[in-house]
Amino acid sequence: MNRDLAFGTAGAVVAAGYYWLAASIPDSALSDAVGPQGLPIAYAAVLLLLSLILIARALRARQQESKMTFHVTRVAGMLAFGVAYIVVVPWLGYVPTLAGLICVTTWHQSGVVTRATVLVAVAGAIVFWLVFVALLGIPQPPGIWAQGS
Repeated sequence: MNRDLAFGTAGAVVAAGYYWLAASIPDSALSDAVGPQGLPIAYAAVLLLLSLILIARALRARQQESKMTFHVTRVAGMLAFGVAYIVVVPWLGYVPTLAGLICVTTWHQSGVVTRATVLVAVAGAIVFWLVFVALLGIPQPPGIWAQGS
């Protein structure tokens, strides 16, 4: 538990106790419309409001920290996949490496790779090969088995 959450919770507890004590102040013959409890109850309400704001800020900060860790992990994973692609593509070839990259990226984003994922990855790699090599004439690495022929 971080410090803001602890102090916010402690403040809320103090506010509740202060309200309970303020509400038990007896009326006197000299009381006005607000009564002797009015100002102490207002103090308790303000303390409770400020404590709730502190608790909300602490919870929001905790949520943003966990999101930040999550995003950094995702970015680092995607960067590692890109580096691995660049290292592997000259030996394995464009189509299999790209199909593998699509599968690994899908797994990294969703945590699941199904038969449909593999089919889409292979089809996507073939479509990209057709667009870049066959249509646009941009050569891509063929891989080690194409060197033997």
